[in-house]
Amino acid sequence: MLEIANALVPIIFTIILGFVIKRSAKLPIEFWQGAESLTYYVLTPALLVSILSNRKLADLEWQSFLAVLFAVVLMCALIIAIWQYGFRKLAAPAFTSLFQGGVRYNTFISLAIVAALYGSEGLSYSALAATGMILLINILCVATFSLTITSNTFNVLAVLKQLVINPWIQGAAIGIFLNISGIGLHSSLNASLDLFGRAAFPIGLMLVGAGLSFKGIQNAWELIFTSLIVQFLIKPISAVLLINLFEIERVAALVILVFLSVPTAPASYILARKLGGDAPAMAAIITVQTLLAFITLPITLYWAPSFINS
Repeated sequence: MLEIANALVPIIFTIILGFVIKRSAKLPIEFWQGAESLTYYVLTPALLVSILSNRKLADLEWQSFLAVLFAVVLMCALIIAIWQYGFRKLAAPAFTSLFQGGVRYNTFISLAIVAALYGSEGLSYSALAATGMILLINILCVATFSLTITSNTFNVLAVLKQLVINPWIQGAAIGIFLNISGIGLHSSLNASLDLFGRAAFPIGLMLVGAGLSFKGIQNAWELIFTSLIVQFLIKPISAVLLINLFEIERVAALVILVFLSVPTAPASYILARKLGGDAPAMAAIITVQTLLAFITLPITLYWAPSFINS
């Protein structure tokens, strides 16, 4: 538990720091917008290239690893859809916020925890997880908005466009190409990209804190509560069961557990705002999940591994 606490305290502190600095109004709004663009378009793609370009990906159990991640995410998406259409018919914008709150995950928190706890091998798995999850979750979320709000049709070309122009997917694709082609990266260039990429951790976490909003929590309590059950109970429990079923090796299993135990992504708010979702409810879900994760993450990461057989 002490090791987990030591890893989480700097992450929590950095998130709180972002919240305090944003609320102090010491920095203009343009700073936060620029930091978000820098992290999204440059720093995180650089991190993915540096992680994926030179490491021996063939040694990783990527098939069963991604199978578990995908299975849990798809199962949660199905549960939310059944809840919506079989038990509780929410307004379409509210449903999309619940969907994102139960399906998405916070990449920055995931990567920071894995880097602190599981080192180089953990980061290799986390890069694969981030790549696969970005692909799957973007398809699921864009499809959900298309089918419920925008046009009631699934536009394949629109989804493919979103995936192709995603800078994180581009960074991962470059890294994987350099790896499997045998080209790799020169050590100095790899070190430079790694340095750029690691800057994504503190900046990304500060952006998480800066994005916290306490408005609308009372009005969105039902969506918040339902998303908490999916995100912090169904996901980790399902992860442990499938990890044992697929006999995932220890480090890969722990990375899966991290990715399926963190709160939802701040990017959910941007998508809700752009595509006609319930943005205030989405902001409330993100805030409550992020704050509650300070309690649930240490408990999950401490107790859940004892139920993993590997």
